[in-house]
Amino acid sequence: MEEFTFTGLGTEWSLAVDGKQLEDQVRKDVVQYVQDFENRFSRFLPLSEVNAFRTSPAGDYILSQEFSLLLARADRLRILTNSAYDPAVASILEDAGYGAKSGMEKIKQPHIPKWALVGNKLTIDSPIAFDLGGIGKGYCIDQVADVLKHFGYDYYLVDGGGDMAGTTKADGSAWRVAVEYPGKPDTAASIVHLKHQGIAVSDSFRRRFGKWHHLIDMQEKKPVEKVIGCAAVAQDAWAADCMTSGLFFAPPENYPALAEEFEATYIVFQSDGTTTVNSDWQGELL
Repeated sequence: MEEFTFTGLGTEWSLAVDGKQLEDQVRKDVVQYVQDFENRFSRFLPLSEVNAFRTSPAGDYILSQEFSLLLARADRLRILTNSAYDPAVASILEDAGYGAKSGMEKIKQPHIPKWALVGNKLTIDSPIAFDLGGIGKGYCIDQVADVLKHFGYDYYLVDGGGDMAGTTKADGSAWRVAVEYPGKPDTAASIVHLKHQGIAVSDSFRRRFGKWHHLIDMQEKKPVEKVIGCAAVAQDAWAADCMTSGLFFAPPENYPALAEEFEATYIVFQSDGTTTVNSDWQGELL
């Protein structure tokens, strides 16, 4: 078993490979991809693609293939959460004091911008900046896994700050992953045995600024209060990451539709101390 750690997208990454030595070229390619992804899709960087329309007037714009893919998935989440999730949240986060950077012009608009995507054509009604942090990392994790597969690694676990994609170990056994109880780093709520799957976790405690956290309900224009954390297991990390974003913002009656969309199982922790567990959840509850 060999492990490699590095920093990217503002978090700690870890690669574990089994049955084969991790080559230097693989390490370089993985770090380079994560850095390139951050440069393209971080809302904290002025020249990123998600900030490309920060000062743009209303109109139609053509996006790159990868940006279109990410934004199309975000649009599905917007529909499945009754518009509580919306990647156009950047302006609200900045107004609340989270993410505004020197050298990056503030979005000037009197309202939350409206947008629509058809193919790779984006239509906006005013200047807009997107935040894909809620789903982008899962996509990036899967792309890192593809780099490992390209180099012939059959057994691995890619961990991007707690969200993961894994095969099995070389002996066929699963990767044992603990799901942390929200706000209690030393307490596990469940143990998941990951085999050719992705897992994502999310909570409202890690990224806070003042009295707010980063998960903003775009219908209420304030942080989500009823859910404090969740976890999801799906066929890959991107689907799992999208599922956790959906669980935070969607009403509980929409959970089955989310689970069907992303082929995911889930566990949700509410602020009143109760827990909702999907009937297909395969993890051990502690």
